[in-house]
Amino acid sequence: MCSTRPKGTKKKDGTTAQNKVKMQVLQPSLKIWDYIIVILVLVISSSIGVYYRFTGGKQKTVKEYLHADKNMSIYPVAISLMASFLSSITIIGVSSENYAYGFQFILIYLGHLIFTPIAAYLYLPVFFKLQATSAYEYLELRFGKIARLATSLSYTLQMTLYTGVVIYAPALALEALTGINRVTAVLSVGLVCTFYSTLGGMKAVLMTDVFQAILMFLGVFSIIGSAVVTQGGFANIWRIAQEGNRTNIWNFLQF
Repeated sequence: MCSTRPKGTKKKDGTTAQNKVKMQVLQPSLKIWDYIIVILVLVISSSIGVYYRFTGGKQKTVKEYLHADKNMSIYPVAISLMASFLSSITIIGVSSENYAYGFQFILIYLGHLIFTPIAAYLYLPVFFKLQATSAYEYLELRFGKIARLATSLSYTLQMTLYTGVVIYAPALALEALTGINRVTAVLSVGLVCTFYSTLGGMKAVLMTDVFQAILMFLGVFSIIGSAVVTQGGFANIWRIAQEGNRTNIWNFLQF
């Protein structure tokens, strides 16, 4: 017997028949090569940690483990610093923010343009001259142990919350794309990161950052390239963004 429910009528679960069909049609699925790439990324990241554990000084000194012997090239260090500001929040969250509310978010980079040179030319020379391992060591030298302890605890709490979100976001993406339980995804990513960082020290952290930064930029630029080809150029992409009211950079009241 055919249903007489009108198109788009809500069912008991709050969804509509039309939306359910769309969800079924648009449900993504990874192929075998996608799974192979995901596994390779995890294996290569882990292998970098193993490599630096058994080469060089084998991470037997504090200088090598925490400071990478202070002789790493400027390029991996620079790429690692840049990659430290990128995460699943940047790739997934900022993209969603721009799509939903427009790209007012880019105004934050004006602050980066202003204060990055200030940090590089005013603050970093002080730390370098003191040979301080961290800002917390400087705070102890300047204000005492209480200041160092209070700041360290505050930052630890912040990073605990932040890292939880950073790991949870790709876990949601993996669950949506592969059907992998989000707990399994969180444990997989978290254990691999803990493994190579603990085993290979700062050298492993720097080089995995370089590897992962390359992957992130390849992913971003492949999406841009695909969009340009699919939509017929940047002009059409800009037109679509304008039609969606996403190009008004000064519209701070849109929610």
